[in-house]
Amino acid sequence: MGAITISRQMSSQGDALAAQVAQRLGWRHVGRELINQAAVGAKVPDVALAELDELGIFGLKPSVEAWQAYHDQVQQIIRTLAAAGEVVIVGRGGQMVLHDCPDVLHVRVVAPFDQRVARLQETRHLPLAAATAIIEKSMEARARYIIQSYDVVLDDPSLYHLILNTGLLGFSQAVDLVVQAYQDLSSG
Repeated sequence: MGAITISRQMSSQGDALAAQVAQRLGWRHVGRELINQAAVGAKVPDVALAELDELGIFGLKPSVEAWQAYHDQVQQIIRTLAAAGEVVIVGRGGQMVLHDCPDVLHVRVVAPFDQRVARLQETRHLPLAAATAIIEKSMEARARYIIQSYDVVLDDPSLYHLILNTGLLGFSQAVDLVVQAYQDLSSG
């Protein structure tokens, strides 16, 4: 098998870290496209839009049946990806889907709120109030998804092998730590 799951706070550099780890290991990197793939497979495109719409701008409320079909498809895709091995999976509760797999490293990437807001302001050219609101909505949506899907708290440290604070660590140091942790896990 062999996989790494990356759970991240918005603008914590988790997506970039996942991509860099995948590149360093020569592995596949799977992120947001997982949402679309699952929605297509479950034949519920409205769920994909709702899941991508962390801010709730579209106001979509998929049916319980559509959401469950999507959720089941997400889990199946994550398990299939992990079974194939050599993959870094970002988000969608991968740490829960693969929690019982001994050769999967689960990583959480965090950063101080003010740093995440500043990063979002810079990358999207947003005023402070807008960046703050987006980060807050993202936190709510991601926490809601994990509670609704797995009945656990997203920030529970017992879900992860490694929690990295990119506000305190340099980016390349964080990448090195994930690669080293996976190599240690897979050899031990």
